[in-house]
Amino acid sequence: MTNLKCSVHSCTHHKENYCCKPNIKVEGPHAMSSNETECASYAPKGTQNAIGTTTPNPSLEIACSAKECVYNTDHKCKANNVSINTMGGGAACSTFTKR
Repeated sequence: MTNLKCSVHSCTHHKENYCCKPNIKVEGPHAMSSNETECASYAPKGTQNAIGTTTPNPSLEIACSAKECVYNTDHKCKANNVSINTMGGGAACSTFTKR
């Protein structure tokens, strides 16, 4: 499992700089930089928290479609630490590192 820090305060799953979901997905199959990725699990505050938990989760599974990221192995993120940050109106993986 990956240690995840999230600074996207506008996400309904965000709490205490962590995510309350048991897993997330980072998208960006053609990404060549972190700003071309996005957290597909992002949901704006005010939307229902479909997972029904508000417990911060510092360690979770991350599915990843960013083929050019060095940490992507078989569509899973293998980085020890991942940061999700605000980008535009959503969230992006700032840990993305091009192969």
